[in-house]
Amino acid sequence: MANGVMSNDAVLLELLNSAPIVDGVPTDELRGAGASGWLRAHGIPGTPTAAREIRDAIAGVVRDEQPAASLQRFLDGVRQVPVAGESGVEWKVEGARFAARAVLAWAQVQGRLRPCENDAECTLFLIDRSKANARRWCSMSTCGNRLKARRHQDRLRNTD
Repeated sequence: MANGVMSNDAVLLELLNSAPIVDGVPTDELRGAGASGWLRAHGIPGTPTAAREIRDAIAGVVRDEQPAASLQRFLDGVRQVPVAGESGVEWKVEGARFAARAVLAWAQVQGRLRPCENDAECTLFLIDRSKANARRWCSMSTCGNRLKARRHQDRLRNTD
């Protein structure tokens, strides 16, 4: 976060991770009385309903439940315009509401954005910034250790 402003991919990750499992219970920070406040706190404009719609659409694509083409409806009316400035020509995106910006952020990290592999106990996503692009869990200290401990116990039970 530079100058108190979150990057587009950080906002996308916050949005995708707004429906965590807490103490074994699925929650949704975009439902209920605190949803509008959560959106404001994370710098996400619009209504909780609109935020849930784009979150669920991108999550479906990342989890391979929906084709990427299903995101097209959020990009309608968006265009890139070249703008000449002091440092040369840059591309400016016009007509992009939050949903379109979220899809564009997904496009920038789509090869590195994935759901946590602890899908039995976790609904979170991660952006793998490692050189090997091999990260598997949202958190090694929670999800990674749980899965490794479970696999170890299963191996011990199966050797008896």
